[in-house]
Amino acid sequence: MEIKQIIKKQDYVSDTGLVLVETLIERKVTEQHAEKLLRRATLSTLMCLGLGVIFMLLQGAALNFLTLITSGFLYLYIGLFLICLLFMKNAKKKLDKAEKEYEELRSEVIDRQEQLWDTAELWRKRHELFKFLNEEYKVNLFHK
Repeated sequence: MEIKQIIKKQDYVSDTGLVLVETLIERKVTEQHAEKLLRRATLSTLMCLGLGVIFMLLQGAALNFLTLITSGFLYLYIGLFLICLLFMKNAKKKLDKAEKEYEELRSEVIDRQEQLWDTAELWRKRHELFKFLNEEYKVNLFHK
């Protein structure tokens, strides 16, 4: 993995810390993917809702209850809208789970700093590693 070569080459963390940092980066990437999925699901739901509004506007004065319930488009639209809502709900669950796993591991790394950076030299260099992780991967280990 790229992070292993960068970090180990510069000796910024112990072997145990390296595994935890790699796992933390993987979980951050998973969280970012879940955020993108939720954005796509929300956008698709809003587009589906917009499609329904456009349908209602195009029907205009000819829209009444009888034409509405006999329209095949209405049933297709309701089905599509429900699928979009379920997709959005599932994406939200994935995001919540990814955020929880990431935050738990991040808190663990912050709490175990003294064990992971056990020598004086590693302890002095940890700030550089934190800065690198924050800039490259958006992983903030400076504080909880």
